[in-house]
This record gives sequence, C-alpha cells and structure tokens, in this order.
Amino acid sequence: MLEKDKIQFFDTSTLKNTEGIEKRAEVSYIRKELECRFPDEVFNRIQVSFNDTGRYQAKVSLIEKFFGGGKPIENLPPYYEVELFHKTGDYEEQLIVWSPLAWNDRFAGTAGGGTGIGGRGYLTRPNNTQRGWTVPFAVMNGFSAATMYAGNIEGWNDHTIDSKTGELQQDLYENWRLRSTHNMTMFGKAVTEILHDRPIRYSYMNGGSGGGRQCLMEVQNYPEDYDGVWASCPAINWHKFLMGGYWPEVVMQEQNHFLNAKKNQFFLEAVWNENGGRDKYFHLDTCKEFDPYRYVGTKTKGGIITDKDAAVMKDILDGPRRANGEQMWYGFRPGVQNWQCVIPIGTYYYPLFGHRIKPFALGPIYIRWITNHPKDNFKQMTRQQYETLYDTGLEKFSDNLGDNPAIDAFVERGGKLMIDHGIDDPLIPVDGTLDYLQKVKEHFGGWKALDKFLRVYITPGDNHGNCQGNGPGLTESDGMRALMAWVEDGCVPEEMRKVRVDRKTGETLEEGMEAPFRLEDE
Repeated sequence: MLEKDKIQFFDTSTLKNTEGIEKRAEVSYIRKELECRFPDEVFNRIQVSFNDTGRYQAKVSLIEKFFGGGKPIENLPPYYEVELFHKTGDYEEQLIVWSPLAWNDRFAGTAGGGTGIGGRGYLTRPNNTQRGWTVPFAVMNGFSAATMYAGNIEGWNDHTIDSKTGELQQDLYENWRLRSTHNMTMFGKAVTEILHDRPIRYSYMNGGSGGGRQCLMEVQNYPEDYDGVWASCPAINWHKFLMGGYWPEVVMQEQNHFLNAKKNQFFLEAVWNENGGRDKYFHLDTCKEFDPYRYVGTKTKGGIITDKDAAVMKDILDGPRRANGEQMWYGFRPGVQNWQCVIPIGTYYYPLFGHRIKPFALGPIYIRWITNHPKDNFKQMTRQQYETLYDTGLEKFSDNLGDNPAIDAFVERGGKLMIDHGIDDPLIPVDGTLDYLQKVKEHFGGWKALDKFLRVYITPGDNHGNCQGNGPGLTESDGMRALMAWVEDGCVPEEMRKVRVDRKTGETLEEGMEAPFRLEDE
C-alpha cells in the first residue's frame, strides 16, 4: 500500500449506527433545534441529503482542480450531509457537515489554504502525505466533520474588496479572518449533536498553511472550541511574509540590477555544496553561514557572477530591512528554493517573458486590501514604498497576524497543541514560526512550561505541508493518532515517524523519525 493511502488512524470496526438518526435528519427538525440553540442567528437555508453509495465527487473550479480538488472519493461510509447557509452581515457563509451513521463521538474541524478557509472545493480525496485533514479523511475515521465557505474568494477572484471602488468588505474580511472558522465549529458541533442526540466527547482541528493560521487563531481567540489542535506550516504573521514576496523585486529595483534565474540557481547549488552536497544539506537543521561574495568572478550558465549579483543575493537572503538596516521580517534560509521559473509557485517567480520577477499571487491580492485600489499592480516597488505598505498594513490588519502567545485559557482547560514546519518550505519562512515559538516560550517562562501542552516538529528538507519535498515530513495519520493519544490518554508525543515519497509514483523514498524541537532556555 502506498503511503498516501494509509489513511486509517481510528478503528471504526466496532462503531454502531446511531439509532433514530434518520428521524432527526430532517430540515424542519434541524432548523428548530438550531434556532433554539442560536436564537439570534439567521439561517437562510438548510439542506439535508444522505449518501450510502460509498462515493462522492465535487464540482470544483479550475484552480481548485489544479490543487487536487474534484477527484472522485471512494470507500466512504454512509453519512448525512447537512448544508447550512448562515447570514453574516450583508453576506452569507456556507457550512457543510458530513456525519457518518456510525459515529465515534468526536468532531473534526477542517480548514482551507490561502484566502480560502474551506467549502465544497475542499471536499478532496484523502491523502496521508498531505498535512491538513479534509472532511472525507475525517469521516472515513468515524468523525463528524465540517468545512465552511466564507464567501470571500472564488478561485483567484477576491471579493474581500469591491472590484470597482476598492472598498474593503468588512464582513467578508471578518469571515476570512476568524468568524467563519469559529462558526464552522459552533454550528458544526451543534448539527452533529442534533443528528446523533448525544454530546461530543472530543473535538480536534487540523490544517496547513492558511489552515494552520486558522488553527492558531482558534487557539488564541476561542480556546474552548477544541481539545487538540495541529497547525502545519502555519501562515501566521500573514502580513509580514506576504509582503516578503515583493522584497527580491525591491532589492533588484534599488540596486538597478537583475539577478537572472540561472545565477540564482547557481547560488542555491553553492549553498548545498558548501554543506556537503544536496542530499546532506536537506537533512541538516542548520547550515553554514553563506557569503555570496565568495563567488564573484565564477563562471555560470547565466554568466559570470559580479559584485552586483552577490550584493542582490545577500540582500534577498537577509530578508526585508528598512533603509536604516532594521530587520522587518525574515528571509528564507540559504539553500531554500523559494522561487520558480514560469510556474507561479513560491514566494516569487521568473515569468516566461520579460526582464523582471513577480510575487506569488496572494501578494497582490493582499496588498490591495491595504491600498484599497483593486487595479494596482505594484510594479517596480521601491524600498520606501515597501516600508510604507508594510507599516500601513501592519496597523490596518494587526488582528490577523495570529501571533498572540497568551494562550493560557486553552492550556488551562487542558488543550494540546502540535505545530510542524518544514525547513525547506518555499512559501512561508520557517523562522516566522520559530519567532512565534520564542514568544510563547517567553510568555510561559521557559520551554519546560511548554512541555505539558505543546509539541513542535521542525523537519529538515520538508516541503510546504506535504511529504513530497527534498526531505521527509510527518504524515497526516501519524500526527492525528499522536494528538488523539495525547488528548485522550495522556500519551505525550515524542519521536514521530516521517516519510518522503516520490511526487509522481507515490513510492516511499525515505523514512525516519523526528524528535520534538525545543528552544533552549536561557
């Protein structure tokens, strides 16, 4: 069996169908119970369906299909789907709950990615090598699970700002920021208990990237929502790292020098070679300090390395800085390829045509939230413009950073938190996550205090939330099994299995163990 298919982490063989569920799975009954529990909320529409075919296939957009959506899902247990449209200001959000007849008394909150927090396009085929469980993944393990569409984005079409006026649609922003994730939890739990006529014993949430941000926002703002939370490569410090996608362009603009892709690739390989070669590099926790100036005069496929090339490379690696030298945020570690050619994946990319680079697509979307100009393209950004946008956005959207270390309420009620991040993540610098961990450590007075509620895994060579990168990463089923054992049985996670699989064939290329990461106490 391929690693991606090892999705079973909970034994469902002894679960029994809930008696009388078919009588409660009626629109009128569910509406009455919801309105009783939430008298001040407006539920525009409620739909209920039953699926005992073992199969499901969602209709998705082209962009969702590109990221794996829309593939048929097989071997599903019989389940009820409750679809609920809830009013939020001038808009509505769409909740989808799948609840199996044979339920394990647990609730699964799922998440999205980027500026999408969930929805029908996220009802994807389970894959154990992709961190961040989906509704089908959870349901196959006996959970009642939910996802929520916040109404703020459709494909790459961002509705958070008015396309004509540029005005921020505050309700849609708030849906994306936090409200819809919390509502998914509240209403999803309620629907589950209404259907099964018994209380939920344990609740878990897991997501990666933007979904990891959702997880930590839940922990920080609604500590009572979940017993166990796993945030993978969390997109916290959203504003800071998305702005970073423009930093290489700022550097090249300021120095009036274009670093071509072949020279950029040369510097990557130079880092790998200085650390014992490509394979050894992607198994290191840290690498040697890298000086691009050492290679001035070296011939490459992109031309001879010049002083200007080295200066641009150094400034990019140092990360965003003010004109006075003050560090604004982290760059990517030397040797991490956070850029691509033609394919717009990574912090930035080299287009097929033109003598310039472009940022990841989420960058322009987000910066338009700052400027309220829906047509801005931000070409040839200067350092001064960068600083102004950075400071303005930080003031305007400080409530979405997800970096609050004061999670005492979550800890005091016995909550358990797992965080993982791959060092070779090409979208979110791992040092942003380490920055947050440092804040948590300082808040609680040292790492020893964190041991009772926090486990962190920082995996060398690991990619952005999957096991298909240059080094092995945690699998979904191993992580969830460990989190559940910690919450329910007090078994503290220690070493965790990690794997690396071939992106095309799915065959396992490497397997090992990863010990928990700890910051040293001073």
